[in-house]
Amino acid sequence: MKNHTRLPLLVTAAVFALTACAPVADTTPTAEPTATPEITAEPTAEPAAETGPLYGMTSRYSQSVVYDVMPAFNDQSDHIGTNVYKNDLNAGQVSLFYSCDDLCNAEPYVTSDAVYLLTYNRDRDNKIIALSHDGTKTHEIPFDPYAASIALYSDRYFYCVGGLAPYNTASGFRLDLQTGETTPWDLPAETAATPDAAGDFAVTARLISDHPVPFTSDPEISDALLQNSLLEYDLMDAATGKPTAKIAKFPYKGADDGSGYVYYTYLGKSGDDFYFTGEHSRSEEEGIKMSVLRVGSDGTQEDLGLMVNVSLRELRQNGELQWLFAMSSNPGTITVYDLQGTQIAQVNPPAGVESYYPLSMLDDGRILLLIGYDLDHDYMTRYATIDADAFLNGSTEYTAMEFVG
Repeated sequence: MKNHTRLPLLVTAAVFALTACAPVADTTPTAEPTATPEITAEPTAEPAAETGPLYGMTSRYSQSVVYDVMPAFNDQSDHIGTNVYKNDLNAGQVSLFYSCDDLCNAEPYVTSDAVYLLTYNRDRDNKIIALSHDGTKTHEIPFDPYAASIALYSDRYFYCVGGLAPYNTASGFRLDLQTGETTPWDLPAETAATPDAAGDFAVTARLISDHPVPFTSDPEISDALLQNSLLEYDLMDAATGKPTAKIAKFPYKGADDGSGYVYYTYLGKSGDDFYFTGEHSRSEEEGIKMSVLRVGSDGTQEDLGLMVNVSLRELRQNGELQWLFAMSSNPGTITVYDLQGTQIAQVNPPAGVESYYPLSMLDDGRILLLIGYDLDHDYMTRYATIDADAFLNGSTEYTAMEFVG
């Protein structure tokens, strides 16, 4: 049994603190890799509309199959590549899905018909590896993850950003996952974040100011501007990059809440309501406290009345918020709240587990749990499923994934 330290880029499930190349022929890339992606097609007056769903970065936990991307080592503890494990949550089985000699990012990008891996090799050209759902590599696309990051994705495109406000003019491009072609993603220059997908729209945050944004890293200039600026959260048409509806806006540097300052961060949506976590700065003795703000479709804002001194997390089903929960240690007691802020359960972890908390709600209502790590298989994440009511009632009768093959 080997115990390897997990590489920083390959941590698949951060401890809640509170977060095969079975040889197949490669297809020839459609373009030579470049340090910074180049626009390979002329922009049209109106970019091609999306024909499928948008995925946020939590989408890997919304499937009946979860892929775990892990570094692979030989018997001498030398890093020799990457193994991808497939957790079939309906069959209750996990097996080796794919392996290669590249260093790959821990977060796979899962669509309705493919699994995409990103390589991270500093001394060589990087790429996107496209896999079918049976583990066959279908093609590769040049991509430099050090020059751009993936904000959102769909069955057809990666939506990538190369810079964001306030210190850089926001810039982006859409990468076609079949052809490798890139076209401009015309984000507003003041875009500061693209935190999530909300149905067919992207959620973005834009810097709003009475004065022109200087887009400079000079702390004196930028801080003076940001002190009197707002951060506006919008729904954006992903294809055009144009904001279509305002969700809410908050002071960029935080608002006075009577005892300190509160900073709001996007959490997620449920139906027509949007949720934000509030981080409240307090005295050194009190530390940071967390609250939740609900914003209705008509713009009305309601504080849910929560004020906890540990991180608040969300549980989603297909991108929609279902519960909120908090825990002070991992494993530790999990306090579960509904979306009105009412405590609905306190769940104690089973004896003997090294980690225990929910990751998502599956289509059939079961809860996907993280219950530890498998030292015999590259320290991969150990998952389990449990009925939602059983979980809330403190049952330990979960079904753990069993390794096969």
